[in-house]
Amino acid sequence: MNPLKNTILKLNRLILALALTATILTLFNSFYSNYQVQKEQLILQSLESNMAYASKLSDTTEMFLRSSQQQLAFTANALSEQMSNSVRLNQEANRLKYQTDSFNSVVISNELGITKAASPEALNLVGVKLNSVGTTEALYEKKALISAPYISSINNLVVFMSEPIVGRNGDYLGFLGGTIYLKNLNILSEILGDHYYENGSYIYVVDKEKKILYHPNISRIGTTVINNDGLDKMLTQKEGGMQLINSQGITMLAGYSTIASTGWIVVTQSPLQATLEPLFGIMQKVLLRTLPVACAVFLFIWFFARSISRPLQQLADKATTLNSPTVSREIESINSWYVESHGLKQAMLIGVQLLQNQIGELKRDAETDPLTGASNRRALQLTLKQQIYIGRAFSVLALDIDFFKRVNDTYGHKVGDDVLKQLTKVMTHFSKAGDMVSRTGGEEFVILLKNERLEMALALAEQLRTAVANEPFELVGNITVSIGIAHWSPEKPQTIETLLALADQALYKAKEQGRNRCVIANDLS
Repeated sequence: MNPLKNTILKLNRLILALALTATILTLFNSFYSNYQVQKEQLILQSLESNMAYASKLSDTTEMFLRSSQQQLAFTANALSEQMSNSVRLNQEANRLKYQTDSFNSVVISNELGITKAASPEALNLVGVKLNSVGTTEALYEKKALISAPYISSINNLVVFMSEPIVGRNGDYLGFLGGTIYLKNLNILSEILGDHYYENGSYIYVVDKEKKILYHPNISRIGTTVINNDGLDKMLTQKEGGMQLINSQGITMLAGYSTIASTGWIVVTQSPLQATLEPLFGIMQKVLLRTLPVACAVFLFIWFFARSISRPLQQLADKATTLNSPTVSREIESINSWYVESHGLKQAMLIGVQLLQNQIGELKRDAETDPLTGASNRRALQLTLKQQIYIGRAFSVLALDIDFFKRVNDTYGHKVGDDVLKQLTKVMTHFSKAGDMVSRTGGEEFVILLKNERLEMALALAEQLRTAVANEPFELVGNITVSIGIAHWSPEKPQTIETLLALADQALYKAKEQGRNRCVIANDLS
């Protein structure tokens, strides 16, 4: 009896075990590597999104502050010869208070700090000498100022904006000031608070002393941030993004940007856990799709392992009969083992190729919006980077469905989803080869028009807008869209964030002008 026949470690089992082990390790390594890559991409995408959002909000707030200063400066200039006209002073104070809602209160003071007019009149400040931090600073500096936040005499956390009133001969006559109550409803809270929060994401604003000036939790306004390991870095850098642990001990992905005129920091942040939630669903799909293929590969390997072991087993059997006179011919008649081992190698390569194909499908899934089939924000960012790297001019259309919330509220989210799908088909119809239609938000889309001049982009946008308005949508009927247009050229290069921000601003301008229209970013005043 051949003792080799009785051993457990037969050659075919060893080959099969080796092949299966190598395949499993390859599968695990690919799965783990893909998990890490996707995790890094999701974190990077969230950071970039928060950074862009923080920059956008800081720019919007800066525009408001500048606009408010301009209002004060214009009115202060008009009052230079009206300081003795109490009726006119009251009219101007009321106009500033109620015309734009930029300020919670407005005061006009003479050069001694005595109130000449105030709005609302319920403040009863006329004839009273002003001695708050903001008014004292305005009297001392005699120039346009935005004060640091301070507690007013009636226990409000306020910011005071002032403009000097100067006579025609250059004499200082007093100042015109507007107050924003940070703990009350104000225009800053409307600018920063009119946003959609989910999954624990939120926005807050702090000053240079870490005092909270805006927070969705009103009770935290006026308090000082402690136990936040990233705020010190934010104070030393104007903008950026980071992973940090907030004062509640939650790991967050934060983007931040500094408001230039005040030094305040706008922070937009999302919980790391919420950011990574889509990753688990993606990896579950990868696993479910990979397992059947892996099982088929395992069966394939088992079949060929038996074939591979047969000639080698024959060689092993012949090794026990070396004293036979015919052993040389018998060994010579056995096919070379190298050819069969090469077959095993090919089987392993097939298994690896199958895994690579699955990874390729995962990459496509990660760059596609699952609802509409359009590209997602990540794919758009990558393509924009490529376009800028190539240096060819292109245009982007920022598109938003007008009153889309009414569709969801009236017909339900299922009908709303069908509208988004049909709209994507309409946009794709108007896109040329090489262009990209991407969904960047709920009802928000961005269309990348490669090698397109600005005037051609406007013409195409108008055609698309008209086509959408005339397109019948089941149950809903007709919808309209507003489109913002921005252009990039190597002669006037811009960052991706700036380009998309310009397109968004143009989109918002289209909304402000009545919707169902196209606005070019360059046309914005």
